[in-house]
Amino acid sequence: MSASEISRDDASGFAPTVANNELALRQPYQLQTGLLPKGEEEQVADDSLTLTDIGRIILKHKWTLLLVISLACAIAAIRTFLSTPVYRSTVILQIERATPRVVRFENDPEQERSSDDAVSMRTQQELLKSRSLAERVIDELRLDSSTPSGQAALTLSPARQLGEGAEAPADDEAGGDYLGRLMQGYKKMTKPSTRNAEVLGREAVVRRFLNSVTVEPVRSSRLVKLHVDNTDPQLAARIANSTVQAFIAMGMERRLDASSYAKSFLEDQIKQMKAKLEDSERRLNSYAQANQILTLDDKTSAINQTYIDYASALAKAEQDRIKAEAVLAEMRRNPEASSAIVDNKSVQALKERRTKLQIEYQENLRIYKPEFPKMLQIKAQLTEIDVQMKEEIAAASATLQAQYDAAARQENLIRDKVNQTRKQVLTTQDHSIDLNLLKREVDTNRQLYDSLLQRFKELGISGNIVSNNISVVDAAEPSLFPYEPNLFGNLLIGLVVGMLLGGAIVVALEVMDDSIKYPDEVERILGLPLLGIIPKLNRRRGGNKPVAMEVHEDPRSALAEAYRSVRTALQFSTAEGAPKRLVITSTTRNEGKSTTSLALAINFAQMGQRVLLIDGDMRNPTIHKLLGISNDFGLSNLLSSDNRGDKMITPTVIPNLSVLTAGPVPPNPVDLLTGPKLLLLLNITSALGIDYVIVDAPPMLGLADSVVLGNQLQNVLFVVQASSTRKAQIKSALRRLRQGGLVPRGVVLTQTLNHAMPQDYESYYGYGPDTPVPQGRALSRSR
Repeated sequence: MSASEISRDDASGFAPTVANNELALRQPYQLQTGLLPKGEEEQVADDSLTLTDIGRIILKHKWTLLLVISLACAIAAIRTFLSTPVYRSTVILQIERATPRVVRFENDPEQERSSDDAVSMRTQQELLKSRSLAERVIDELRLDSSTPSGQAALTLSPARQLGEGAEAPADDEAGGDYLGRLMQGYKKMTKPSTRNAEVLGREAVVRRFLNSVTVEPVRSSRLVKLHVDNTDPQLAARIANSTVQAFIAMGMERRLDASSYAKSFLEDQIKQMKAKLEDSERRLNSYAQANQILTLDDKTSAINQTYIDYASALAKAEQDRIKAEAVLAEMRRNPEASSAIVDNKSVQALKERRTKLQIEYQENLRIYKPEFPKMLQIKAQLTEIDVQMKEEIAAASATLQAQYDAAARQENLIRDKVNQTRKQVLTTQDHSIDLNLLKREVDTNRQLYDSLLQRFKELGISGNIVSNNISVVDAAEPSLFPYEPNLFGNLLIGLVVGMLLGGAIVVALEVMDDSIKYPDEVERILGLPLLGIIPKLNRRRGGNKPVAMEVHEDPRSALAEAYRSVRTALQFSTAEGAPKRLVITSTTRNEGKSTTSLALAINFAQMGQRVLLIDGDMRNPTIHKLLGISNDFGLSNLLSSDNRGDKMITPTVIPNLSVLTAGPVPPNPVDLLTGPKLLLLLNITSALGIDYVIVDAPPMLGLADSVVLGNQLQNVLFVVQASSTRKAQIKSALRRLRQGGLVPRGVVLTQTLNHAMPQDYESYYGYGPDTPVPQGRALSRSR
């Protein structure tokens, strides 16, 4: 039953006309229906992180991040300063595509290999890291000596020496069990196959040398950098220069050896090929003289040339005869369309004249009849033209027939000559088979001999001139500063590791902290409007003075401005203005609901409105402590007896503000609140001229007091402490309110940290003159 259904029956108070159900559920408020979920299952909280949330998290844990990053950078710096410095010397080489050659052979395999530039460069880089080159430099510089200086010559950084120790493997007895065999197999895979100390020592020196050398190609160029790392800068420069010189010398030696071998081989082959060529030439000359074979050149004889000429003439005669035959056949098949008639100018002139006469005849036929003299004259002319055309066609046909007969006779004569010459060629070919075989042998021997002789001469010229395709651009110099460890790089790594570790710690802290920390999370997660943000006071306060009293004592403070904004938001929460009756509750204890109740009551009182603050938390009363008044009598006495409520209302030092304390703790607070006396008290307050009634209710979790009070007063304000109460607990409390038919007017976020406050709130709190306003003037202005 609503308060409007209670009527006044006497001057002393109000009594309900119908008291069947004082806890009837109220309908949703008209300005909150948009935020009221249709069902609990439809309420989906958006817990996704935004960039703003990430920035706030970083700002919140900035000191933790800075501490972790500082420790990581300090560890990196200490490790850098304690490490053994390693110096790097660098030689810059220029590697051309191939060695410049004095002579070039066709199908030279070495020239083909040099055509692939990428493969050539990669080959040279791998040769710089070859074992043979490393052993040559080690022997030249005596880096493998047994002296202490020799043993320390190839000292590297500790990071590069890991896993390079070589010790003689000890004989382990193979166990009979499976585990023993596994251990024996592992030792075979990880131990060297020999125990010779000299071999193992040599292998260790070569391995350390190869690990100290780094080959770095320069992109988009033919330059290669050779780096050598060592704890001694002078020795690093010596090793780098010696490696390059040994690499160049090994390349030249390989070319000289190849030239010497090729020269000896060619000398033997030339001697053999010269003897074969001379013998084949003598046998060819003897055979030609014996068979009287006359040749015009090395490949053609006289009789063959004659046959070729007659064969060509016969082919031409056949072509002429075929052409004449085709033209004659076309003339016989369609005389007027043949090429001979088409190209005949006389026939074409007669055709044009006949066409004109036909056109003239058709035009006159429109005027005259066919028997008209003029028409008969035109017909006669057309007949004469047709006769002349037939005569011209007959003459042309005779001419073509004569041309065809002449071409046929010429073809027959030439064919007879060809047949006679063919018989002579066949006779000659019988004697030329052996001659051609001898010629082919002579040509082959001559080509081989010329090729071998040319190569031998070229090799003799270029063999003594061994050029080099590798040149030193910059020689190695002792380094002035260490290459490793890199202070800046290690600090950067420490910074990155510190940021990652700090980020992980911050994420872990945030995951464990399941609470509402920022104002924008209220509407996004709880689905309720945010009516106010109460900042956390960082300044020290003297004594046990209540925080809420600052709203009365210093109206210009940030706390007063924050609660004033809550009051303003409540004034616009309904169409009639601020709710006249308001229940303030929270999820758990110590979230600031009592302070909020007192601060809002003071704010409404400063407007000149009469306000009654009721301490509805009869289990743990707090309002009397904040105001410093007695709690001997209060709400529990009123609800459990027939006492009048107006006698227990106590005025305070704050103008227009009265208080009804909780009174002694009763054994059954919920039973007292469900009775009709609370509504009677509310009606009495209206009779006393009280404009606003604010009730400080108990927390929601585990108690039903706030649900009962909310159904009695209809309006609920929910208080949430930032960075304290878990979201699951808040949602559970709001679920209980909704199950009781209540939807809070909004949420007040208390104890909000400075980094979580929106920028506009901070600017608003700091707006205005710095001169404090006197309390009396502030109160009169608010009224």
